[in-house]
Amino acid sequence: MFFLKEQSKTYYCKYNFEFFINDYWIAIVLNKYSFKQYIFLLILIITSIIYTLPNIYKKIPVIQINFIKEKNFNIKFLKKIDKILKKHNIFYVKTFFNKKNINFIFNNVEDQIEAYKIIKNNLNKQNYIISAKLKSSVPKWFSYIKATPIKLGLDLRGGVYFLLKVNSDYVLQKFKEQNISDITTFINKKNINFIKKNSKKNKFNYQIFFKNINIRNKVFYYFTKKNNSFINYKMISNKGIFIYLGNEVLNRLKNSIIDNNINVLRNRVNEIGITDSVVQRKGIDSIIIELPGIQNIKEAKKIIGSTATLEFHLITNYYENINKKNFYRMFWKNKIPVYVEKKIIIDGTHIIDATYNRDEYNNPQVNVFLNKKGGYILSEFSKNHIGDNIASLLISYINSKKKDNSNILSDKKVEIINIATIQSQLGDSFRITGIQNIEEAKKISILLKSGILSSPIKIVQEEIIGPTVGKQNIKQGIKACIIGIIFCITFMLLYYNVFGMIAIFALFINILFIISLFSLLPGLTLTMSGIAGIVLTLAIAIDANVLINERIKEELQENKPIQKAIFYGYKRAFSSIFDSNILTIINSFILYIFGSREIQGFAITTCIGVLTSFFTSVFITHAIINIIYGNKKIKTLPIKF
Repeated sequence: MFFLKEQSKTYYCKYNFEFFINDYWIAIVLNKYSFKQYIFLLILIITSIIYTLPNIYKKIPVIQINFIKEKNFNIKFLKKIDKILKKHNIFYVKTFFNKKNINFIFNNVEDQIEAYKIIKNNLNKQNYIISAKLKSSVPKWFSYIKATPIKLGLDLRGGVYFLLKVNSDYVLQKFKEQNISDITTFINKKNINFIKKNSKKNKFNYQIFFKNINIRNKVFYYFTKKNNSFINYKMISNKGIFIYLGNEVLNRLKNSIIDNNINVLRNRVNEIGITDSVVQRKGIDSIIIELPGIQNIKEAKKIIGSTATLEFHLITNYYENINKKNFYRMFWKNKIPVYVEKKIIIDGTHIIDATYNRDEYNNPQVNVFLNKKGGYILSEFSKNHIGDNIASLLISYINSKKKDNSNILSDKKVEIINIATIQSQLGDSFRITGIQNIEEAKKISILLKSGILSSPIKIVQEEIIGPTVGKQNIKQGIKACIIGIIFCITFMLLYYNVFGMIAIFALFINILFIISLFSLLPGLTLTMSGIAGIVLTLAIAIDANVLINERIKEELQENKPIQKAIFYGYKRAFSSIFDSNILTIINSFILYIFGSREIQGFAITTCIGVLTSFFTSVFITHAIINIIYGNKKIKTLPIKF
């Protein structure tokens, strides 16, 4: 029995020999999509149009002046700014304001940047916070469906790029010092002498040795009884104990340090309102920060905040008869020598909030609020140290390893930002006083509020990409796309006539899908290498249609009915197109995993473009051809041989 199968339906003929099926019957059976399939494709195209629309709206250059105190704003203030700008021949489009801030809207970014510099130089920084922003003009209803403009990378928009290196060894060293302090406290209570020797494997591992094996065994028993899940203990020859971290714990701790630093830096950037920023991990111990629209490295560093970490240490008042190995010798206000215990009381990871204001004597202060664990530690510590002094230390990287009286220790700078006396038992909040001015108090509070880094970071690379370069890249990218499309249109029209026009129409739908996906998916950023990926996928889309059209021509050359030639042309080209696209996607994944930042942008765009081009080349073009030629008895097909 001969049968003809199409989709989920099977059509049987009541004859036991092959026969010629009428071309009209084939038209009804083969080249036909269901009503639901057409509706699905139509909804998909309309949705893509909606998610593409936000990209036609331009961003508005705005300067925002926030008032620290509401009384700072009045009509005279507005007239003052207006007069200053007109004096320098800078004009704004309009302004709007409320009790908290005032916004000036400009025609272009050049006027905005110039006005920003002028306003900043003519206002008292202690009373106002001045910021230059690019506000979106996209209607609010788009935000309800998560439709946003494409995020442009630094090479297209301009901005500042930082590569930061995280010193995870610093946390291991702190962990080690804390552990040694606990061990020393226990051993001193037992009047046991020991010798410490560092291991070369990493910053944490070390060895301790005792006078005899019996003492070593007692101490080892105490350590193992503590049952610390992080630290491992092992008895070694020469009456010693080897204290170390396992590789799994070590890697987990380092990853935790990197992740925490990324979250802190991301919070600081988001606090400023730079929505198109990128803060992500690179490699084992590095972080990338991209701040689009920022053209000043000093300003960018202020946005990132301090690359330091904050710690609180006890100051000893007994300079005589102390073991100086357990203390930092520092200078308060570059004059007064103090000894600061290396042991940390609490650090920035215990802080959940910080505010700044003035005390009853009109002096600036910072109010610090701790989490439950930090509050408990500080409460227990302060109860036993009333009358003692605590130093707030800011630890950051430096470029020199030279030691001098400027508080430089090894490869980091340790700076005392405050010394306070414990007057009573503290709880989950305390005040930092003795700060020079309100601006410094504000800086410290923002630093604490946005989170303190688990470990200091060092800026190893910084780069400014100008907006003019970005505009040129966009123009060149668009030019490349247009030239590519023109060549594709010319080729397809010359070789395939109507079928070529259908392929070109599908090509534009493909571009629509790519733009809408970049607007819809969070975290995707378009770069110059991404535009190169789009141009490549245009060629891939055309290549797929060339393959389909050539298959149809082969079927026609074998004198098959036209409808049957169309159906089998798509069916037999499908596997080849699918296989080649799968290989391209696999290659894109490999490029993304092992490639640089620029290569990764190319890989992501190529992968998205391949998926959309496969869909449009195979299904969209087939749907259009079915609409034009399906359910019809035709004798000739407008396709060149």
